[in-house]
Amino acid sequence: EIITLSSSSSSIFGKKVSNQIELKQLTNKMSIKSNGIPNHETGNFPNRGNPHTIREQKHILYFTRQPQKTGFITPSKFFGVAVNGVMFVPETAECWSPKKQLANSKTNKRSSAQNRPRPRIRTNGPCDWREEAIVSDQKRLGLDINNAHVQPNGMYHYHGLPSGLIETQKTLHDLVHVGFAGDGFQIYVSLGNKFQSSYQLKNGKRRGGPRGVHDGTYSQDFEFIDGSGALDECNGIDTNEHGYIYLITAEFPFIPRCWKGSPHPSFISRP
Repeated sequence: EIITLSSSSSSIFGKKVSNQIELKQLTNKMSIKSNGIPNHETGNFPNRGNPHTIREQKHILYFTRQPQKTGFITPSKFFGVAVNGVMFVPETAECWSPKKQLANSKTNKRSSAQNRPRPRIRTNGPCDWREEAIVSDQKRLGLDINNAHVQPNGMYHYHGLPSGLIETQKTLHDLVHVGFAGDGFQIYVSLGNKFQSSYQLKNGKRRGGPRGVHDGTYSQDFEFIDGSGALDECNGIDTNEHGYIYLITAEFPFIPRCWKGSPHPSFISRP
């Protein structure tokens, strides 16, 4: 069975580009093909915090129709895909650089801490201190109203609650289905924010990294404390109605950082 969806278009530099997505039910899995263009309005790109232009993509993704927990967790880079074909990406590419920290301290001694350039490099590889795109409810790195921005290759993607998408999916229920994770479990949003994350800010100052206290600027400012919230380490929970599901939350980790099941390779080998 093939379901082809194409809804409202987005305006990119005055050009209307339509959202295109095709969902196909195979024997044991689902396939999603999309152009990565959202079905809602976006912010203006490029902008001061994000110098990239939205471009059509060729997303071809697969996930199992019968997801099962593996008993262990798998870290995720490209966690899932929204029902409109836009990717959910939990982490940014911005990483704290000790070399730039040293250089900045030498060349900007008279500048206030607020005005100094952030000592960062871009990397998708290992990173001891990775910057967050949302800090204390403040959007950073050029995020728009949908908590989304653009990669250098033009890929528009979500880093948090996808406001425009949620508006298109609203029902009378609290839980709104917004996407599929790479392991096949479904992704939801709670309109009433009824499911709290179990990640908490660490106490005190950072050690061996960026100066300052653990304030949420970096992913490593947080720690998982089992039972402090309703959700597990992958921001998931077992429900009576939907089985095991993942939640996108207003607080860290925003988009889950790991899978409980086995992700399809198409979600691991993204650009």
